[in-house]
Amino acid sequence: MSTPTPATPPGPDHAPGGAGDTSRPRALRALFVYRLISRAYFHLPVLFAFLYLHHLGTALAQTLLALYGFTVMVSGTFTGRLTTAFGPRTLLVAGESVKAAGLLLIGTVAGGTPGLVAGQILSGFGYALTASVESPLVGVLEPDRERASKIQARTQSWIFAVVMVSGIAGAVIFQHTRLTVFLLSALACVIAATAAAGIGPVRLATAPKPTTTTTATATATAAAAVKGSWTGGAGLWIAYYVCLRGVALAAFVGFIPYLLFVRTKVSLALFGILLAVFNVAALLVARWTARLLRTTSAALLLAATLACVAASLVLLATTSQLVPVILAIALLGLGAGAARPLTQDGLSALDGPTRGKVTVRMEQLTGSANTLVLVLGGLGLGAGHAPAVMWGSAAVVAVAGAVILAARPTTRTHSPAQAQALN
Repeated sequence: MSTPTPATPPGPDHAPGGAGDTSRPRALRALFVYRLISRAYFHLPVLFAFLYLHHLGTALAQTLLALYGFTVMVSGTFTGRLTTAFGPRTLLVAGESVKAAGLLLIGTVAGGTPGLVAGQILSGFGYALTASVESPLVGVLEPDRERASKIQARTQSWIFAVVMVSGIAGAVIFQHTRLTVFLLSALACVIAATAAAGIGPVRLATAPKPTTTTTATATATAAAAVKGSWTGGAGLWIAYYVCLRGVALAAFVGFIPYLLFVRTKVSLALFGILLAVFNVAALLVARWTARLLRTTSAALLLAATLACVAASLVLLATTSQLVPVILAIALLGLGAGAARPLTQDGLSALDGPTRGKVTVRMEQLTGSANTLVLVLGGLGLGAGHAPAVMWGSAAVVAVAGAVILAARPTTRTHSPAQAQALN
């Protein structure tokens, strides 16, 4: 592979690290289009139903769902090296291509169960490739932190809308033809890859290598920073995120589809609409969390999110009536949607590089928790113990949440959001 051309100095209209013919506005537009189209998950709401209808059994279906998150977790250990070796454009195009191949394997059930396993692994690996560069690209293409934050928030709103609309459409289409939803998702991957190609030869910023006289000092400082970030308040925020998101996402991806499709037996059209309630609730709370942090203590918001998720699981354990189930899905979305902005605010005292490393590791641990909950929960659902699975999941959230709240320091360094409220 040839040596990359040195990055040109970033001007006002050119992407940092890119070729001179790639304008920053054009690259940002291409990234915006890519992020929206890549979230056209026509197959996601019906994936459990698809696996269940192939007579795989509940436990195996849940395990296959867990395989996706497990692959993302494992892939995260080496995607950083791929990011360094290849540019973001290459990884986005490659990731979407791999995802498309995985979706086609699943949709056609080529190779039977081994083919489904391979399809989930390919889908998870493809997502890991794209996730490793997608968010950092915004900061590279828009160095102004305030403008980049606004772009992220605006894009996230559109992403939730795309996920919701494509999910509802996929559930309706699935009633008539199962393969089509996977073909549509794979087509979205191909279109997204084409959009990503328009970003240009941008390179993510890398830290300069330390000189031989400072290598030991820099290494020791970095190690101390990472080690320190796992103690005290930061470590508790990490534990909170891993616990809440790991359980909430397992409920959304595996448990609720089982309860709706197998226990309540709702129509597939209604199935998609009910799952969309989660996305609507998550969108609303994510947009309001930053504002709430200016006037409300982080501890109170943390407790509220834990209570929402626990209450959601209790509702699912005690009733199959449609209205309480809708409320449970909304509560789950509220809790899960607020977890990320709350945690990022809690970790804001860490310096940028340390926070980045901690965040990557935190997502890997969340993948581990999600995988464990899905597999164990799948065994319980397969044995006919759905209420026990929901009660057990609620107990995990409640007990872990109580420990985290009790162990939180009574005082901590004010985050930017809280400092602004005090000024």
